[in-house]
Amino acid sequence: MKKVLLKISPYMGLLLLWACAKQGFPPGGPVDKTSPRILDTYPANGSTLIPPDTRIEFIFNEGIDHPSCEESIFITPYPGEEVKYKWRGKKLRVEIPGGLLPNRTYVITIGTGSRDRRNNAMKESFSLAFSTGENLDDGVIEGNVYGKGRVEGTQIRAYDIVEMPDPNPSATPPIYITQASADGRFKMSYLALSRYRLFAMNDRDGNGLYDPEYDAIGVASKDVLLAKDNNSIRGLNFQVAVRDTTPPVLKDVSVPDRIHLTLVFSEPMDSTYLSEISNVDIFSPDDSLEILALYHDRHNPAYLHVLTKIQQAGKKYTVSVKQGTDLWGLPLVADSSRVEFSGSDRADSTRPAFLEMTPKDSTKTVSVDQSIHLLFSDFMDTTQFLRHVTLMDTLGNKVGLRALWPNLRKVYCYPDTLLGALTDYNFIVNVDSVFDYAGNALADTLFKKSFKTLNPDTLSSISGRIHDADSLAKGRFHIRAAEKKGGEYAIWTENDAVYSFKNVMPGLYTLEIFRDEDEDGRFSYGQPFPYRPADRFYVYSDTIDVRSKWPNEGNDIIFPR
Repeated sequence: MKKVLLKISPYMGLLLLWACAKQGFPPGGPVDKTSPRILDTYPANGSTLIPPDTRIEFIFNEGIDHPSCEESIFITPYPGEEVKYKWRGKKLRVEIPGGLLPNRTYVITIGTGSRDRRNNAMKESFSLAFSTGENLDDGVIEGNVYGKGRVEGTQIRAYDIVEMPDPNPSATPPIYITQASADGRFKMSYLALSRYRLFAMNDRDGNGLYDPEYDAIGVASKDVLLAKDNNSIRGLNFQVAVRDTTPPVLKDVSVPDRIHLTLVFSEPMDSTYLSEISNVDIFSPDDSLEILALYHDRHNPAYLHVLTKIQQAGKKYTVSVKQGTDLWGLPLVADSSRVEFSGSDRADSTRPAFLEMTPKDSTKTVSVDQSIHLLFSDFMDTTQFLRHVTLMDTLGNKVGLRALWPNLRKVYCYPDTLLGALTDYNFIVNVDSVFDYAGNALADTLFKKSFKTLNPDTLSSISGRIHDADSLAKGRFHIRAAEKKGGEYAIWTENDAVYSFKNVMPGLYTLEIFRDEDEDGRFSYGQPFPYRPADRFYVYSDTIDVRSKWPNEGNDIIFPR
């Protein structure tokens, strides 16, 4: 056969190359944002009478990142550390050493930590269940994981407390594991009928165990019983957080001048005991030093500021805190709750500063019944304060004020009457005439803040009735209404009572509720070991649409057991 040679000029060659370059997607093709999924398994899901030497296989819809997938595989019953994973293209084979045990339900879960080669994660965990016996276990536990950060991939771990009555997640792996999806939902299926204790955990180092103060963990509010007449449990919720297990200590005391002390704790503290003067003593070998006021620093809760009578210069004092707990409820270490210091002869000459005001300067959405809150950097002289404070509208009409000092650093100013709607106001402080306890005037050269009120018709309300399905439970309910853009309101209420949020800004709200059964005034996260259940909490299923002029009523809550 005759060969035909076609000559192409250099110019035409460049045109052809340019045309080829113009066609199709950019190098690498379109961006892959599709989550991987499992197309098929062997054996099929739900199979029974599976032979012990059966090869277990998963077929994915695309290429998978092998390490992320293998790290996200959980097998029940626990087969030990010698499981082998073999890949061939999109197919994964799982080999269990010694083969499958007889008359057992196996659950192999591939969690949401599994990713494709473009780093797209699986949307939901996938569980393959089969049995080497005639029957398949059919217990189900469902719920949600909540936390301040990302909850996707959080492991939900179940321990059979019939076989192991008091499991320690730091020492023993669980019998069942699954992972939460991106929105925090989880479903644990094919469980044997028994009683379980569950934890939600982020295993950061992948060692299979809970590491206190490193791994975030959530404790359930109860143990779960799966029985023939009730083999499905729904609505089991977890609040996940990194827990502090180290008790606080009083580390140090600073003495800036002869009437001030700052106690420094090893970590942020709860305010419950630190606002009581009777809880703090200052003494020397021959007498005591009177404490005039305390302020637990809200910006740095590891600090407690103390105002004292004039100290004797150079004298050795000891400051002692009788009671105190950190934010996790851990008490002060008994032999580390006192510190020695020497009295100062330095006079207080530091001028106090204004730190913050509510409402903030230039706010345009102030309610007509708003009070004004001021926070100062030092303990203030309260006796003449109101004489040098003015609230007036832009036409010069003044509004009378009443002052309440919850402590000597913070004052609430209450208008004598409701403010006018849609009105601009100025709040003015004569800085040269407002003094701290030592007689120093405010450091600010000018204190004039402005705000504008709303039309009362702009605001609305959220209300309903709350009832606990557990008739034996006790404690008040804490209800938090959180708006999607960041605003929030919170109230405490009793059981079988009507709750109501008043003067609520329009928006879309969710309700988060917990019952304070240990009556400590805060949500209790529980303890994994020794075990203590968390407070029960619940997230109201409906989003509440609050509109101006339209009270949103009838949001009744049946608080689950």
